[in-house]
Amino acid sequence: SAPATDRTVTMDRFRPNIVVENSVPWEEDGWRVIRINGQIFHVVKGCPRCKQSCTDQKTGELFAEPAETLKTFRLMSEEHPEDVYFGQNVSTNARGTVSVGDVVEVLVKDEKGRGIWDKQAPKAE
Repeated sequence: SAPATDRTVTMDRFRPNIVVENSVPWEEDGWRVIRINGQIFHVVKGCPRCKQSCTDQKTGELFAEPAETLKTFRLMSEEHPEDVYFGQNVSTNARGTVSVGDVVEVLVKDEKGRGIWDKQAPKAE
């Protein structure tokens, strides 16, 4: 689980396209296929986070967080300490609309909750 910090980091620092509520933290690591508003999305890999997530989007002020905290439990390789992961990259060829409040259905997931990371080639199952 995530270490406790004394500073709140707002979601806008991560610049997400879709935010899923009411799920277990890091649950999305094991998702492979999801459906939102009838559209199918494939989870293609975990999302490495750059220093942009350390920038206050309103003031431009730069902080060490959240990268420093994420490094303590989301670092995927000691060889690449800048690669910390938060969220997932998904792909779709559907044409449609995703709206706030749409239900996210998990259609396929890795039974062990393993994530797909840049340094690992996805394997057909």
